Amino acid sequence: MNRSWQDFQIAPLLDIGLLQILAIACVAAILLFAVFRLRGTIWRAIAMAVMLLALIAPQFTDQNREKLSDIVLVLVDRSNSQNIGSRPDQTDAAISQIRNRFADDQSIELRIEEVPGETDTLMFAALDRLLGGIPRERLAGVVMITDGQIHDIPASLDLGAPLHALITGREDEHDRRLQIRQTADYGIVGKNADFMVEAIDRNLETGSPVSVRMLHEDGTERNLTLPANEPHRVTIPVPHAGPVIAELRMDENPDETDQTNNRLILETTGVRDRLRVLLLSGEPHPGERAWRNLLRADPGVDLVHFTILRPPEKGDDTPINELALIPFPIRDLFEVRLRQFDLIIFDRYQMRGVLPAHYLEKVVDYVRWGGAALVVAGPEYLGPDGLSNTVLGDLMPVRATGRVIEQPFAPRVNTAGRIHPVTAPIAGSINTPPKWGRWYRQIETRKTDNDVMTLLTGVDQLPLLSLRRVEEGRAAMLSSDQMWLWQRGHDGGGPIAELLRRLSHWLMKEPALDENTIATERSADGKSLTLSWRKIGAEPTTATGADPETGQVVRTTFERTSDQTWQATLPIAERGLIRVQALDRDGVTQSALHVDRDVLTSERRNTNSTSDLLRELVLANGGYIDRIEKGLPDFRRVKEERVWFGTNWAGLMETESYRTVIGGITNLLPLPVVAILLGLMCLIGWRIESK
Repeated sequence: MNRSWQDFQIAPLLDIGLLQILAIACVAAILLFAVFRLRGTIWRAIAMAVMLLALIAPQFTDQNREKLSDIVLVLVDRSNSQNIGSRPDQTDAAISQIRNRFADDQSIELRIEEVPGETDTLMFAALDRLLGGIPRERLAGVVMITDGQIHDIPASLDLGAPLHALITGREDEHDRRLQIRQTADYGIVGKNADFMVEAIDRNLETGSPVSVRMLHEDGTERNLTLPANEPHRVTIPVPHAGPVIAELRMDENPDETDQTNNRLILETTGVRDRLRVLLLSGEPHPGERAWRNLLRADPGVDLVHFTILRPPEKGDDTPINELALIPFPIRDLFEVRLRQFDLIIFDRYQMRGVLPAHYLEKVVDYVRWGGAALVVAGPEYLGPDGLSNTVLGDLMPVRATGRVIEQPFAPRVNTAGRIHPVTAPIAGSINTPPKWGRWYRQIETRKTDNDVMTLLTGVDQLPLLSLRRVEEGRAAMLSSDQMWLWQRGHDGGGPIAELLRRLSHWLMKEPALDENTIATERSADGKSLTLSWRKIGAEPTTATGADPETGQVVRTTFERTSDQTWQATLPIAERGLIRVQALDRDGVTQSALHVDRDVLTSERRNTNSTSDLLRELVLANGGYIDRIEKGLPDFRRVKEERVWFGTNWAGLMETESYRTVIGGITNLLPLPVVAILLGLMCLIGWRIESK
């Protein structure tokens, strides 16, 4: 066994500090002996030195070095894009050949790691994790088997070992696709949202026309022409607040590697610039303050409020245009600007010669066109000048019988109100309804049609708050003028601010407050869609949906759930933009869109295999990169200082890493030998000094 000074070590028998003190004392004693020329100085110095060496305990360790195998990391891309065409077969064949190449080579340890990817291919995140579990001095190289579509490629990488890439797929692959370059997160209701979209087809010259279809939420389509391989502006209308979706579809070619990215979802959120509300009040009363406080507290609402200050029975010959604080702009409001309002509220309003009757007809047309009207009714609603005798009264969801009920009652949420989003949050539970303050006056009304939704009831469960859809618009009526009692906290008060806020926003078509909405959800296994219909009125019967690929229509039935909603399951496994419809027993159809937003993930945006993305990083780490279809390179062992790749070979480093195995320990000055040696030296010294 060859020994070197690297095998030499000491194992002091005493603390090193004590040994230092002892050594200083010995040196001082020897110097003292030398100064006074005492006999036996040399023998004493030798004895002290031997004693100090014995206490230091010098020794040799017997070490053996065992050569360790070099580690080669093989990262295999198993993402969705690797399932295209012959890529799985190429991948499996490459793994098999690499295993066979190093099966009999004991100096190489292969560590093969498969990297899945549903939405992204994160090969370098997996590489970082694996490198953290191995000694870097044993790394001989990294081999990646991938289609090149990797989504976490770092700007730089220093492995200290070669990085090789074997690219699957064919060099002549063709994939035409739609890609969004600029999104529109928000769009103003009533206007268009702008997107920048590129139709990519490398087989076409830049600017060549590409036909694209756009599918809108309402089921309509329009044809567009986009220039190939350059961004182009595409607009979608924003008809309502909330999510607005459209889909672009480009014709498919049979030789494409992937056809799912021929579709593109355009999604924005519709927001209203400002909600404009026109409030027309009768003579001043406590209720109008509730409306003013509510609407003025909302920064997104512009309120225009007019109050009729002079009742008709007041004997005053002053002309209206002189009595009013400002002239009442009748024509401007009800002819020029009427459709600019999102909601008109008539709060205890009477026809007092201020507003001609034909202007109410314009209000009715405004509602049918898509506007909203709310009437808060008190006793004046029934009088000769009351709105119940006008076309506006015919528009309301309930009709007054002519009776005014004056007795205490507490408003209650009925069965429909527990489902409807306007009143469901304030309804409480069935067993413990909320304790609200009492009101003392109610106008007796009856429903005008089956499609009327009564959410609150009063005396004898007569309608108190009723809602109705009128063609494209909405109308509502509150059959009492005493809501202000809740605001004052009378008898405990009630949730007036929340109720009026949700009511006004339902009238202004807030999507989150729609009562008959269908929510869709993809099942856990991805093979079906679950439809949840929050339904008021007739029971649902059937649900239908069309497969986005084949166009095949599937049908199923609804079942009632414990939370009073209805559910149906459609067996549609294909992902994308799917239009579903539900039908109830009255023949009313409700439509909804389901969007699988994870269809066009990073994995699907570009599925052409490529070496371009990895080439710079591979070459920076001295590696080989080429397609598997050209054949695998010859893997060779190379020294650290040599080139690591060639045109047809890829090198793996010989790291010269080893493990040290420590055997026995040989003491250079065993204590028995030191004791005998010191004894002999003392005896010899005594003999010499005694002469």
